[in-house]
Amino acid sequence: MILDPPRVPSSGTDRTWHPWTPIQQRERLTLVSGSGCHVSDDQGRGYLDMRSGTLNATVGYSHPAVVEAMRAQASTLMTWDLAEVSTLPARDLADRIAGLLPGPLEYTLFCNSGSEATEAAVKIARMWHWIEGRSERTVVLSFADGYHGATTAAIAATASPFRREGAGPLPEGFAHLATPRCTACADGTQHDECHIPGAEEWEEQILAVGAESVAAVLVEPVLSVGGVIVPPPGRLAELRALCDRYGILLIADEVATGLGRTGALFGFEHDLGTAGAAPDIITTAKGLTGGYAPLAAVTVRADICTAFARDPLLGGLRHGHTTGGHATACAIALAVLDIVEGDKLVEAAAARGAQLLNSLAPLKERQPVRDVRGQGLLIGVEMASMDLADLVARTAQEQGVLIRAFGPVLTVAPPLIISEEEAEHGARVLSDAIGAVTAGGAR
Repeated sequence: MILDPPRVPSSGTDRTWHPWTPIQQRERLTLVSGSGCHVSDDQGRGYLDMRSGTLNATVGYSHPAVVEAMRAQASTLMTWDLAEVSTLPARDLADRIAGLLPGPLEYTLFCNSGSEATEAAVKIARMWHWIEGRSERTVVLSFADGYHGATTAAIAATASPFRREGAGPLPEGFAHLATPRCTACADGTQHDECHIPGAEEWEEQILAVGAESVAAVLVEPVLSVGGVIVPPPGRLAELRALCDRYGILLIADEVATGLGRTGALFGFEHDLGTAGAAPDIITTAKGLTGGYAPLAAVTVRADICTAFARDPLLGGLRHGHTTGGHATACAIALAVLDIVEGDKLVEAAAARGAQLLNSLAPLKERQPVRDVRGQGLLIGVEMASMDLADLVARTAQEQGVLIRAFGPVLTVAPPLIISEEEAEHGARVLSDAIGAVTAGGAR
């Protein structure tokens, strides 16, 4: 815990254009330091971070091993454009990732963010089909409530009006599959039996688009921004089977779920791993560097990578970014992976996630709480409205606990290093905040 965090003088002026928040938002924390699972603001007040920043601070703040890896690499060779050379950290990280994934997933392209990883994965999928003589395969399917980033193709890959409106014209070649959740539950309407879309509906939607035109299906193993939606067991395997049947690539967006967050090293392992199957392409970011530097990865089957040797214009992948695979960021990622594996944080995430779900489950008995669900340390508490969720998050913040409210869902996703005592404290403050808001008559 941070003890007596310093007060930091401030000009009081903030000309930062803050994303995803109202311009006229009056209250905004200015954070200045962090240690472990705690952060402090410029007024000297400390907070328990129950959201990992935005699901990226997986090994906590000021971890000495990560800080030293950053210092050592930056003082040796900060980076170099991987289009021109190799660097040891990038080379070692690509090998490390290949060793963590099933055999066919072997080659990694590095970029800077989850959104960039989505763009690259979509481009790779389409270009691979084109190289293989299937130029008609351009459509990318994704869950209607999925979220894959804020760039134009990533926005096209969701049906959410909140993200799409005013951003057009959006790229063509995207369509949506029914999200695997009960729509009546989502709407809060009374119903006798839940219906959760699966293979039957998805096959109909694939055939309606035209299976021969589909390049890839892009999905999150657990939908995070879309409401912490955990598909029923077997749904990802159903998608894998449909993709195999119709010659479609399966892309797993592990930006939020990868590197231990769900209590498995990768979210797809909960479902596909039990069947000995895997996606064809995987995107990772956030937890890859634990929030210490921007870095994302797109890992593909070996045969997808090697096919690009037949690209008629280059004989390689015509895509990349100057700082993709930044050497210092890759050195940080290697240090983070050492911590995740050495400290058994995947197992810890499973244990602490079960503890939090158990502690928060009684909230479902309260009228304004629609559901409590999650997997590992990715947990959602769905409230009756967006305004109510926002009020609960602000109330918890006043009590020194930071929880993310997005839409009607409160996301509980602390660093993987969180202790039993910290987890219990966070759950208690959240429960009390919901109780206080309910007692105040909010709906």
